[in-house]
Amino acid sequence: MEKKRRSFITGAAILAFAGIVCKIIGVLFRVWAAGTIGEAGMEYYEVVFPFYSFLLILSSSGIPTAISKMVAERIAVGDWASGKRVFRRSLLALSLIGIISTAVMYLASDVITVNLVGLPSQSSIIFKALSPALFFVSVLCAYRGYLQGLQKMAGTGVSQIAEQVFKCIFGLWLAAYFIRTTSDPIMGAVGALLGISISEAAALIIMMLFRYKHRRDCMPLDAERKPRQNERVISKMLAIAVPITLGASILPITSIIDVDMIYAMTNIDNVGQSYVALSTYVRSIINLPASLTVALAISLVPAISAARARMDEQGVQRASTMGVKLSMIIGLPCAVGLYVLGAPIVNMIFRSIEPSTLEIVERLFKVASFTVIFISLVQTTTGALQGIGKQWIPMVCLLIGAVCKVVTNYVLLPIAEINIVGASWSNIACYGVAGILDTIFLVKYTKMKMNIWDVFIKPVLGSAVMGAVVYFVYKFLYSIHPGTIVTLVSVVIGIGVYLAMIYVLRMFTKDEMAYLPLNRRRRKEKAE
Repeated sequence: MEKKRRSFITGAAILAFAGIVCKIIGVLFRVWAAGTIGEAGMEYYEVVFPFYSFLLILSSSGIPTAISKMVAERIAVGDWASGKRVFRRSLLALSLIGIISTAVMYLASDVITVNLVGLPSQSSIIFKALSPALFFVSVLCAYRGYLQGLQKMAGTGVSQIAEQVFKCIFGLWLAAYFIRTTSDPIMGAVGALLGISISEAAALIIMMLFRYKHRRDCMPLDAERKPRQNERVISKMLAIAVPITLGASILPITSIIDVDMIYAMTNIDNVGQSYVALSTYVRSIINLPASLTVALAISLVPAISAARARMDEQGVQRASTMGVKLSMIIGLPCAVGLYVLGAPIVNMIFRSIEPSTLEIVERLFKVASFTVIFISLVQTTTGALQGIGKQWIPMVCLLIGAVCKVVTNYVLLPIAEINIVGASWSNIACYGVAGILDTIFLVKYTKMKMNIWDVFIKPVLGSAVMGAVVYFVYKFLYSIHPGTIVTLVSVVIGIGVYLAMIYVLRMFTKDEMAYLPLNRRRRKEKAE
């Protein structure tokens, strides 16, 4: 039992580290891409992603989680052969789905460009450039889901980092080449998007090599070669994947609606500039801490599924509680830190940003920063609910949240004093409603007992102290020496203060500390 619990924490730590590295590289890519193709090119670049994300979710979002869950349940009872059969059949299904989704995006590019987005027909090439990525990601998800079900997260982490590195190398080189030869921002965006397709192909190759290298870990020599279960893998997989996919597709659909509503209902002249400020600068920073809780969610599914397969109710409760607690310990300080330093961080990273755009960014961060709290909560509770087989609940909760988002947009976007900030308020409404409902259902079905003081109040107090210190330190240092170095120093001080508050407030119990990766290493060294 202790080994399983350590595997969950270690897996989450590996994916969290990889996620942070990937987000940092991703932000740097946007910085360099914005400097290469300009804000005009970035507008074309950003327009593709709501549609790409929607097709990507339809093609691959639910099935990796289903694979992870099904494999974990079979390995928990020693049926390695059935776990391997789940992978093989899902790989075939995802390959077919990837081909179909790629064809849909490529062939429908003209319709999407002219009728849905309202851009010139010649810009449809931006959708065609990104369409091959759908196939590579679909197949890649089969490999990731299988290894995550075995709670072997290193392959996923390595392939994610490689994906970002290849995107930077090829995307920026192609973007610069096309801009230099055509002087067309559309072609600059095409170069950056082609780099993404290339990077997904590279990540798939790396994941295939990783699985081959660790093939003995995927099927021990003493394991039974014949599957114990005579089951219909695809139908069971779809029963898990369909509600997850439907739930995951809700936000891309609302993002598409978001684009239309922002452009149609925001009564300002610089709506394009405001949208770039929101999508390129604010959301790219907001998504950095989200990578940590995504890692938690991915690790929670197989950990809770395995505990449930062993009829270990206490294991399910402990993993669920730890997931929610970690989401608050991560999400709350990140939200407060971005509230205080969001605009200076953007100014430090995106050196080419226009002063007028930075003003919009600063307004947006005062609201958007708190989205991090609820995104963190939604991601972890969704992973826990999927682990206990309640995958329909997160979908319904997120649908209710999406309705709240659209209504909030409809009310706030036309108000001149609010305009684009209404989109940030609508995200809080969406994730806030979904996160609270998910938590209520998680408590109901796992019967976990959350200590409100430990799970919520301590992170709130620690974050408040950190926020106050960072605010006054930044103001004081900036008055002495204005510059981006002050932002970096303030961030480092903020991290130090929050770590100190974790210790002072005893946010982790001794039992919980024993399972954190760093303490595990120290325990092993002491034992030796």
